[in-house]
Amino acid sequence: MSGDLSRVPEALSHAAYRIVQEGLTNAARHAGGEPVTVRLDARTEEWEITVENPLPARPPAARPHGGRGLRGAAERARLLGGTAEAGPTDGVWRLAVRIPR
Repeated sequence: MSGDLSRVPEALSHAAYRIVQEGLTNAARHAGGEPVTVRLDARTEEWEITVENPLPARPPAARPHGGRGLRGAAERARLLGGTAEAGPTDGVWRLAVRIPR
């Protein structure tokens, strides 16, 4: 965590909590026990939330009704004027969210 979190609006704090929660839930389901890194950066005019884990050796089993959590995280960010991206990149699965303060 980097930056000052002393004056975070409640809506932003709640959304960030739920986004991190969903990122960790997604990693627990799909990362095959790989370590997970969570970064919160509040040093600029926007919050940056990153949750990432190494890609597992085997792809996880497809879940026919899955994927709602990451869509929900993206929707939370969008409702606060932010963006969210999730997917594999550079050997890791990354959820990257930016939300204006």
